[in-house]
Amino acid sequence: MPIYRKLILGFLTVSLLVGVIVFLFYYSSAPRELTPIKVGLSWEHEAQFAGLYWADQKGLYEKEGLKVEFFPYRSTDLAEDLEAGEFDFALLQTDTLFEARSRGLPIKAIFADYRIMPTCYFSKKASNIVKPQDMAGKVVGVAYSERYPLIAILRQTGVGVSQVNIMARDYSYKPLADGTYDVEAGWVTDGDNVRAAVGEYNKILPLDYGVNWYADLISATEDTINRKAELVKKFLKATSQGWQEAVEHIDEAALLAQNYGGPIVKETGPEHLKFVLRESAPLIHTGDQYIGWMEKDVFEKAGKILSEQGVFKNQVNAEDVYTPYFLMKIYGENK
Repeated sequence: MPIYRKLILGFLTVSLLVGVIVFLFYYSSAPRELTPIKVGLSWEHEAQFAGLYWADQKGLYEKEGLKVEFFPYRSTDLAEDLEAGEFDFALLQTDTLFEARSRGLPIKAIFADYRIMPTCYFSKKASNIVKPQDMAGKVVGVAYSERYPLIAILRQTGVGVSQVNIMARDYSYKPLADGTYDVEAGWVTDGDNVRAAVGEYNKILPLDYGVNWYADLISATEDTINRKAELVKKFLKATSQGWQEAVEHIDEAALLAQNYGGPIVKETGPEHLKFVLRESAPLIHTGDQYIGWMEKDVFEKAGKILSEQGVFKNQVNAEDVYTPYFLMKIYGENK
């Protein structure tokens, strides 16, 4: 081969390699177009959402091509907001989900942040109210869906609901401190606030009496589930990893809530945020199943209890309120 042909061939080869390198450099350094995602939270910004915050701030959502924005609860019907398209995903409670389905809203749970119910019933240590039977003749303050597990454990232990004076509470724990309430409901994550209000306390856990359902269920419309399955999978893959890493780094993860602002973050300190996630961790990562995992029988039992209490009237089956499809996909098991 003449020398000039070798030179030309070599030049073309080098030029091609340089072109490929330049293209790859430009492609890798060019900003990625991220898909915006809106998530409706079930409460103000708080450490109970630490797994989602971790996925956001540690780049797990971005790695999946997502830009996630969180919206704190604003006393609206989250199920209706979700169905109306205001959010791509929303965190709903089990009773809200059943009630929404009974109204015909096409939404389903796809991931359970809390696999064990965080609702409990606080009382002063000196009151010796340590079991449901001790609530007979007492005043119990509840809010929102805290009433349903209360009635369930009373019935489970043979206490007539009429024997207990159930009142609406305001979340402050002042009525528990001043004796207006003998018992006040809340989440186990409120324990440090209860201690600040009343000192040492007792707490009654529904799980101890066979009552349990999921809390903070990440939910989506059936349209999103069916038409945007890949997006749902990416969101849950990053979220599950976020929760896994958050419960492994509790103190660091808890403080991520500070980056989102809001009244709870402003009014409480870092120790409260850490307390919330420490109390939440064993309810989220239960050790007997994957984070986020949902079981049909849990929904069946919850549906029966809620139906008996008149929370919803139209028949709603477990299959109507959740799908395990994406959990099977992200965990790679056919369960």
